Amino acid sequence: MKFLILIIIVLAVIVWLQRLKKNLGQDRPSSGGSPFPGPGGAASAANEPVQAEAMVACAHCGMHFPASEAIADASGAVFCSAEHRRLHAS
Repeated sequence: MKFLILIIIVLAVIVWLQRLKKNLGQDRPSSGGSPFPGPGGAASAANEPVQAEAMVACAHCGMHFPASEAIADASGAVFCSAEHRRLHAS
């Protein structure tokens, strides 16, 4: 019985070490250098330029969010939601 428990523990340690080795190998960058994709990284491989989107602040609450999600009123003020646009107008 002692030997059976010892064998199970040894096998568990071996499996754990193999998984650890596999996970460490996946975390390393394959091209060397910086682990962050930059010029020549994953974004260039997909032929999509990485561009930052302009951020705007809600005129009612001041929260910053992407300009593509902005809701503007007639005066040109931008809001994060239609509710804030309505509250700011009153």
